[in-house]
Amino acid sequence: MMKKYSKLLSVLMVIAILSACGQSDNKIEYGSSDDQTNEADSAETYEAVTLDNFGREVTFTEPPKRTVGLMQDNAELMLALGLDEYLVGYSFPRDKAAPGLEDKVKNVPLLSELYPSKEVLLSVEPDFVMGSDDFFVDSVIGTTAELEKRGVKSYIPEAAGKPATLENMVYKEINEVSRIFGVESRGDELIQSIKETVQGIQEKISDEKPVRVFYMGGGDSGSAITTGGDMIRSHVVGLAGGENIFSESTGWMPEVSWEEVIERDPEVIVLAYCCGTTPEQLMDAISNNPSLQDVTAVKNKRYVTIEHADVEQSVRIPSGLETLAKGFYPDRFE
Repeated sequence: MMKKYSKLLSVLMVIAILSACGQSDNKIEYGSSDDQTNEADSAETYEAVTLDNFGREVTFTEPPKRTVGLMQDNAELMLALGLDEYLVGYSFPRDKAAPGLEDKVKNVPLLSELYPSKEVLLSVEPDFVMGSDDFFVDSVIGTTAELEKRGVKSYIPEAAGKPATLENMVYKEINEVSRIFGVESRGDELIQSIKETVQGIQEKISDEKPVRVFYMGGGDSGSAITTGGDMIRSHVVGLAGGENIFSESTGWMPEVSWEEVIERDPEVIVLAYCCGTTPEQLMDAISNNPSLQDVTAVKNKRYVTIEHADVEQSVRIPSGLETLAKGFYPDRFE
């Protein structure tokens, strides 16, 4: 998963598209451990939770007390649910924090810039870890079975079917994690807040004609990297009013030829950066390719920069959706 991922005047224009749109009017209502009785503290009222998670059954008879989010996205979900005191660390920091969670993220110990070792993970004595399946191998933190033997339960976010959507990924994860911690009402409130924000964004663009979008996650002189039509990134592009020009492709980061990009002639190019790749590098790949200069998006300098994490399975989705929608239809957000 982690391998997927000249200061040009045009790069500044890309960034200006977003900054000129102003601050977001859409605020997600996050849970707080201070504004209500902490349900997770009440062992007497906790009901055991059994989940079918990544091909295995996991049962919780009490809420976890010491959690590690293996990526910042996982930690941010804990914070969004008001579970700050049960979070003892995270790894794989993002370029920035989710809107509204900046101060909270600063207070969480960063265990590793990349994959934490078993030793680093176990040094904070977790009883629960959350993260994608590529962490749970012997060469990283160990398998889920191995961790279970050490008294560490685990949860792997996954989609309930394909293609990925907010319903079967984001809302599913929020619901399951809130149930694990015995704070299901907070999960329901967070889901409702996200739904209302998404609806508000879509109402602003409801009568607009969809724009052809090339989601670019990487590229060089020979080919480019995009996103499969079955991935949640493509789903969010659609919610924002875009049409993924490679919607028939599948998988995390399929490779496509520049000839195909030229033939499909996108109206907007999304420069999606991650994991050491910068918007400037993505822009360079376009600017240094003479064959792309007649593509509609390139001629009109219509680019939108976004961090991959903002359109992934996380509480960042509303912010990412708004960024895309503003880039696709800036006049609707003035």
